[in-house]
Amino acid sequence: MFEHLDDPRPPAFGHGFRHKVVRRAHRRRRRQIAGGAGVAAASLVAGAGGLYARAALRLTHVERTEVEGTAAVPAGEPVTILLLGYDTRGRTYGGQRTDTLILARLDPGTGAASLLSLPRDLMVVDPATGMPQRINALAGQDLSALVGVIESQVGVPVDHVMQVDFTGLSSLVDLVGGIHVGVGAPLRDRQSGLYLDAPGCVALDGEQALALLRSRHLEVQQENGDWVTDARADLGRVERQRAVAVATLSDLETRPDPFTAKQLADWVVANVTVDGALGVGEISRLIEAALSLDPGSVRQATLPVVSYEPDPNRVAIDPDAAPAAISAFLGGGPLPAGPPMDGLAPGALRGGVNAC
Repeated sequence: MFEHLDDPRPPAFGHGFRHKVVRRAHRRRRRQIAGGAGVAAASLVAGAGGLYARAALRLTHVERTEVEGTAAVPAGEPVTILLLGYDTRGRTYGGQRTDTLILARLDPGTGAASLLSLPRDLMVVDPATGMPQRINALAGQDLSALVGVIESQVGVPVDHVMQVDFTGLSSLVDLVGGIHVGVGAPLRDRQSGLYLDAPGCVALDGEQALALLRSRHLEVQQENGDWVTDARADLGRVERQRAVAVATLSDLETRPDPFTAKQLADWVVANVTVDGALGVGEISRLIEAALSLDPGSVRQATLPVVSYEPDPNRVAIDPDAAPAAISAFLGGGPLPAGPPMDGLAPGALRGGVNAC
């Protein structure tokens, strides 16, 4: 199975393939140790007593799905999670295409966290057909294939997968009592129902946050009163989705108590599906990390892309800029900043959401 490591003519598309093969060998060697670590971690969390124990117990009921290539990560090691957000609007996951793909990397050793968005219109090679395919189509068809594509074609190893519907994210916003984002100008999207009529520190409830998550036709009001459409469409939307995620973490961080841990565990069980290798111990550690994370330190970026030549409505991995961004993401270094959004103050709805 390792013959590809010495292939004199490796595939031109897939600079992460060799790393993937070696890494999976490491996974097999550490699986037994990691499993024991997960049980021990769950026992430690439960041993904290009171509401933390109930939170750990609730997590045994989280929904799971088997995803090839995922594996337990020992406590203390960096973990990379593929976050998939679906906008089913009352429909089932089956056959649906994800609207959000975010790679989240947490390093317990440094306390650092990074978010790297993958545009849903990113073109990749479908391993089943060998033909070009939108990455979000794979997310709705075969999660194992999706993880393989991200590892071999994007170049980012994936430890775990989490899936959540947008309505579930909306309920989390309400759970934390609303979120706050810094807005540099009035915003609207008549298709998603978004309307924020004043700049500054804006409070959003779950319904308003959902409208922001869904916004693909954002308009920004200029000083002369004219409304200008954000021409970046989905590339702008992925930044706003990260903004909602960080703002939610910010409000969670203001209430890091056992009751919040129990509420968050209940929300995970009700709204999240995880891969079968993600055990109670790891989920407990992730919740602890979310409650202790400094939202202002979260590094954020979108995978650098270029226009996809056969179809200008699609994008492809930027062969020049993407490797450096991926290296920074995996190494915990500063991520490249995207271009500013017209009409928005620096940091508004982008990398630095104001927790005000």
